[in-house]
Amino acid sequence: MKNILIGLLMMGSLFGQINNVLTISPTASETTLGNQSLEFRNPARNSLDTLDSKVNLSLTNVKWLGNIVDDMGFNYLEASNKKFDYSMLYFNYGEQQYADETGFVQGKFTPSTLLVGTSWGTKLPFGHIGVTGKIVNHTLHTEKINGVLTDLGYYLNTKHFEFDVMISNLGLYFTEEVDAPTALNLGLSKSFQQGVDIYSQINLYDGYNTFGQGLSYNIKGLMNVNAGYYSDSTHELTYSSVGFDINYDRYKFGFGYLFGDETHPLGNTLLLTLNLEI
Repeated sequence: MKNILIGLLMMGSLFGQINNVLTISPTASETTLGNQSLEFRNPARNSLDTLDSKVNLSLTNVKWLGNIVDDMGFNYLEASNKKFDYSMLYFNYGEQQYADETGFVQGKFTPSTLLVGTSWGTKLPFGHIGVTGKIVNHTLHTEKINGVLTDLGYYLNTKHFEFDVMISNLGLYFTEEVDAPTALNLGLSKSFQQGVDIYSQINLYDGYNTFGQGLSYNIKGLMNVNAGYYSDSTHELTYSSVGFDINYDRYKFGFGYLFGDETHPLGNTLLLTLNLEI
């Protein structure tokens, strides 16, 4: 097992780690489409399947920063039914070392972040709206931070395209030392009769932005082949991705892969997601 000091992680400080977890696209499908979180996370879209009485369960497991450490990753669990969606993400940063002022290693600890959320959406005459409430708990050795955050979403389906807008992570931590990573997320998507869907999303943060582009091809309703590209030029994080979703009876298996050489922190990351309808 590799041990690495927190200061050397790409995630940065304690507070930087929290904010990076909050911007993760946790499932294989959305990640391989260029982190199209609006397609999957916009709470306004919860109102699209209100007649479906089935409960949809989703479980994702990801090993994170595999080129740097071998014990970091997250598990994501989601359940949705009609207008409601419930989710939980647990991020384990792996075993770390802590030292005194002289650099003498005094022991080991395992920091983690827990994110629990509930979403609701409804239809209005001029589109769909929704809201997500999230509770955040972050533990790093002797320090803990809790926070309460909200996402506000809007969705509109026209004859030519689908439009999403969301204000994400609006709220506060119970500390004055860090601000939540509030962002304005804008997305456009379009479906074609040939089974092709295209997606674009831009995320506007305080002082910088990120961009994602995705394409999905449906093969006779049995399989989706996905490809995507994501760019965060400010933090020099750019990568492409591929994946596929296989539908079988009540199950959906999602697989994703992020490209990158051995110097890329997210290179060779494999994502696995299982969906089940009950």
